Amino acid sequence: MLSLTQKVWQRSLRLVYKHCHEPTVAPFGEEDSVKRMKYLLSTIFVVALIFGNSVRAKAQTEITLLPPGPTRRTLDKILPALESKTGYKVKVTYGTGRTSTQSVAKGEPLDVSLIVAPITGALTSGSVIPSSETLVASYYTAVAVPKGAPKPDISTPAAVKKALLAAKSIGYEDPDFTTAGQGPTEAITKLGIADQIAAKSKLCAGNTKYSANSTCFDPATGGVRSIEKLLEGGDVDIAMLFLSDMLPSKDKISIVGPLPRKICTPTAIVGFISAHASDPAAAKALLQYLVSPDAQAIFKEAGFEPHS
Repeated sequence: MLSLTQKVWQRSLRLVYKHCHEPTVAPFGEEDSVKRMKYLLSTIFVVALIFGNSVRAKAQTEITLLPPGPTRRTLDKILPALESKTGYKVKVTYGTGRTSTQSVAKGEPLDVSLIVAPITGALTSGSVIPSSETLVASYYTAVAVPKGAPKPDISTPAAVKKALLAAKSIGYEDPDFTTAGQGPTEAITKLGIADQIAAKSKLCAGNTKYSANSTCFDPATGGVRSIEKLLEGGDVDIAMLFLSDMLPSKDKISIVGPLPRKICTPTAIVGFISAHASDPAAAKALLQYLVSPDAQAIFKEAGFEPHS
């Protein structure tokens, strides 16, 4: 369906076409014809100006957002409500925890970026507005066991240490490749058991096939088995992973719960407005909506720690 501006534009063109093809009956009509032509051309100019401004205004309502990939399911629920309430259109480009930080540091022109801690690289890059720093949500690192297996006690650091030492095999993400490995590594280090569990630890790197010798490499498919798949198949006795990543598989694994904060700090997701944002006001509106009660309730339901 054509907009009002487009209809006026078409009407003006039809009038010009009609005028140019109308025969002039008498010489005295030429002056009147010129006046009509000037009027029509002026009308077309005004309509073109309005139409151009309308297109530019529409383009300015598009906000570009760079979030980490694990937030996709959550943002798919949050962003439509924002678009409906504000009229803004959000164009999302997903990255990983590490690549998002790298993209920001390179100065890629994205209006809003959600950075997984640490955020030092983003702050020192000069590509974001430091005062716009907003804690949006945090990843919990949780513990899970195969479906039907007894759930260990993880209520205290001592209990977690006992459970990890008793397990025959432990699975978690490789901190050198993915941010999901930061929490487990922090916990293991604080518990002082890294050397004791090294031989029975199976490290994965998300969907990255970084080594055919990796314990997560699947020779049958040539692909990679995730931590969740290792749990489902009984290849590990206990696993540590972001709670938000575990919840989609909750019917196939048994989620025990988040690790105690004394040994594992939730991994922060921090929002920034770009120093080169095309529409800073729209970017600010997006960031504010992400910490609104409605959005934070969705983050909580998805297994994140909310911050509103």
